[in-house]
Amino acid sequence: MIIMNKVTILLSKYNDPFSKLIALSSGEYTHISISLDPEEKEFYSFNLKGFIKENWENKKSKYLLPNRLRFYIYPDDETFEKLRGEIERFEKRKGEIKYSVFGTLLGMARIPHSFKKEYFCSRFVAEVLTKSGAVKLKKKSSQYLPMHIIKELKPHLLKKKGVV
Repeated sequence: MIIMNKVTILLSKYNDPFSKLIALSSGEYTHISISLDPEEKEFYSFNLKGFIKENWENKKSKYLLPNRLRFYIYPDDETFEKLRGEIERFEKRKGEIKYSVFGTLLGMARIPHSFKKEYFCSRFVAEVLTKSGAVKLKKKSSQYLPMHIIKELKPHLLKKKGVV
């Protein structure tokens, strides 16, 4: 039996005013997170609280809409371990890094920037994917919103739509 490393990229959408602004800029889905968990119970991302570990089974928000879109990457062992290392790097720095509303606005305008201790969800996912070598993106990680990443990578990803 061959065991493959599965990386899940999850797109979700919220209906709050800031998410509506993001949707106008990039498309339907307004949040992105990443999981190395084969059961897809534990995801990593950024939100207003900073670096977060998300559990979608118990996630509740009055703004969260039910549909999600999942994409899968199946990297080799070496790349998978690099992905894990990149996520661990963020976990270790959790107390010193925070969410960047301004960075998100710059991302909407596709203006590259590099705030060392400020991230937003798509910058985090883009950086983890590129620094690990799992994917190659054409722009700097700070220039991506959730839908921008997927549009660029779509030919290389496997997709599953539905409610998580």
